[in-house]
Amino acid sequence: MKKIGLICLLSILVVNSWAHAPFVAPSSYVVEGGNTAVLAGFAEQAFDSEVAIKGFNFKVLTPKGETQELTLSHSQVLSLADVKTDQAGTYTVTGLRTGELKYAKVGQRWLRVLDAKTEGLSPLTERHFVTPSEVQAKSPQFTVQRFDQLLSYFSKQQQSELKQEYTQQGLSLVFSSHPNQISLKKPFTIKLNLGNKPASGFQVTLEKQITTLGEAEKVTQLQTNGSGEVTLPFPAVGQYLVTMTSPEQSEKFRPNAQTYRTILSLYVNP
Repeated sequence: MKKIGLICLLSILVVNSWAHAPFVAPSSYVVEGGNTAVLAGFAEQAFDSEVAIKGFNFKVLTPKGETQELTLSHSQVLSLADVKTDQAGTYTVTGLRTGELKYAKVGQRWLRVLDAKTEGLSPLTERHFVTPSEVQAKSPQFTVQRFDQLLSYFSKQQQSELKQEYTQQGLSLVFSSHPNQISLKKPFTIKLNLGNKPASGFQVTLEKQITTLGEAEKVTQLQTNGSGEVTLPFPAVGQYLVTMTSPEQSEKFRPNAQTYRTILSLYVNP
């Protein structure tokens, strides 16, 4: 992986499930003062940012539905933005990005085209991507539009109705309870809708933040059912990333024209 290079690495991370995934999260899920902060980055382990965020447009919707555009400052490994919190209730933090993924048919497989260094790469038969130099002019090619959404919530003094703009081409989330009131004592279910239909078969990854030395990594792979629902089995109190991604397709078939990924950060109480 190290021989592929950073540019290619970040490209692969946009496609692959949860390794080095982008995230956004509040510095605290419950605030009291007139200002707070949100953090963002790319992390291999949940919330352990290694690369500052790029390519996303961030904003906050206040409890009254007003929009705060966020300007992030960056270190090498982390991004940060200040948020004014002069209203009581729940704030919605979103980061949106739309991009294009290029695919080419090589033999009988549709593979992602990545501008990787060829030195040290495994044979093509062992890879799930292809470099531009390996794509022949006569090879069928296809472009996929990719919609990424980063999402989180925090509340001041009280929880209130969620303010969320569904700008991801009709992809929406419905929660069984308020995301700032999640408890180990009560099941928490997310329902995904794509347009007016349930988003069934979406792949869901649940990953807990590691907070103590020697703590085992906790990653759970799930899938939305025929109604677009998934119940999250939280193993312990703590902060989690929930990654919801369009169903994977067999390399034997041409990819869908649009794919979606939403990454939600949340905190689970006792």
